[in-house]
Amino acid sequence: MTGQSDERAQRARQSMQVLATSADVFETFFDHARIGLALADLSTGYVRVNHTYAELLGRPPEDLVGVSFTEVLHPEDQLEALDRVEELLTGRETSLTAEQRYLGPDGQVLWVLHGVSVVRDADGTPAWFAVSAQDISERRRVETDLRALTATLTERAVRDPLTGLANRTLLLERLRAVLARDARTGQSTAVLFLDLDGFKAVNDRYGHAVGDEVLVTVAKRLAAAVRPSDTVARIGGDEFVVLVEGASDAVVHTVVERLRQAVSEPLPTLDLEVGVSVGVALSARGDAEPRTLLNAADRAMYSEKKSEKSVTRRARGG
Repeated sequence: MTGQSDERAQRARQSMQVLATSADVFETFFDHARIGLALADLSTGYVRVNHTYAELLGRPPEDLVGVSFTEVLHPEDQLEALDRVEELLTGRETSLTAEQRYLGPDGQVLWVLHGVSVVRDADGTPAWFAVSAQDISERRRVETDLRALTATLTERAVRDPLTGLANRTLLLERLRAVLARDARTGQSTAVLFLDLDGFKAVNDRYGHAVGDEVLVTVAKRLAAAVRPSDTVARIGGDEFVVLVEGASDAVVHTVVERLRQAVSEPLPTLDLEVGVSVGVALSARGDAEPRTLLNAADRAMYSEKKSEKSVTRRARGG
């Protein structure tokens, strides 16, 4: 087996020697390669380019002779390219490859996998730059579209589609993170559970389309009424939750009053009043589970709503 391997290796070396000394083979390979190939002098000026390379730039091959291979790059990529040339000339690198942008004569941006290598002469002195370029614009477009789609799907997974507020999933994730931080810092966090009063009358009288408009309006008001560090979420129907970080009794009282006032403002074009019942649950030093805290605020909200109904009935003599 060893003899056969040596024989195959010898045949391969002989073939490489034939190819290396065959101008016809080199010319054919260079001119008809499916990737862009170019040869440049040490001043980075093109000496020769193949047809594929010229097509990438939208210019005849002869028009590129003498042009620096850094000049065809997008202006924002040129400084980096010059640094790369310096690394090659000083011997810190022998070849470099990067995704860069070419700028066509019509201003069109083309993404290419751009490679530059140093070709040395017999004594090892840098003599030429070998440049290659492969069009990756379509791949970049696909990657960009995929990233955008992923971002959109991710956003939809954690946002309420009607109001754009955080949904239950995002709320619980943020609450979990805040409580973990509170356990380290000793801070307190409050969860405010909000349920709209009188919203059923909006749907019954005006229909669900108008009801959705009311929910969107209320969501904007709630978001504007809280601090930047607080989180407003819609967790279903006419139920909202506000996560108040760094909570104290005074902070919670102020936020609750702002929320009540924001919701009670007149609704545009509607002859209806909508109020809100608010339940509060407080966690000190992260000493509660997220769902436990949320359920406690929910129960407090229903207790307030029940109390308000009792007061209303007594006032009416019921």
